[in-house]
Amino acid sequence: MNSELYSRIYATLDAVPAGFVTTYGTIAKLAGCGPRQVGQALRALPKDTKLPWFRVINSSGCISLPPGYGYEVQRERLEQEGIEFNLKGRINLRRFGWHLADG
Repeated sequence: MNSELYSRIYATLDAVPAGFVTTYGTIAKLAGCGPRQVGQALRALPKDTKLPWFRVINSSGCISLPPGYGYEVQRERLEQEGIEFNLKGRINLRRFGWHLADG
């Protein structure tokens, strides 16, 4: 584990405001790493973390976690913040997407 890299990833994640989502790729670009490293950093978070891990989705606008392995929790948390899903389970990134310039 690269603690300096994870710190950058977590700091970027912490900047994502409620009511918005971001992608693994956006976090990666801002933290100076690859999207897979972002996924690894998120998996390393403790279960009781206060960081908004659930605001990170894939570039297609979908939750990456499979049903039964966190999908339902992530979707519920996002919906509680007003994030809307279409009938295919996608989030409109133009409407709900966060980028550094926005926040």
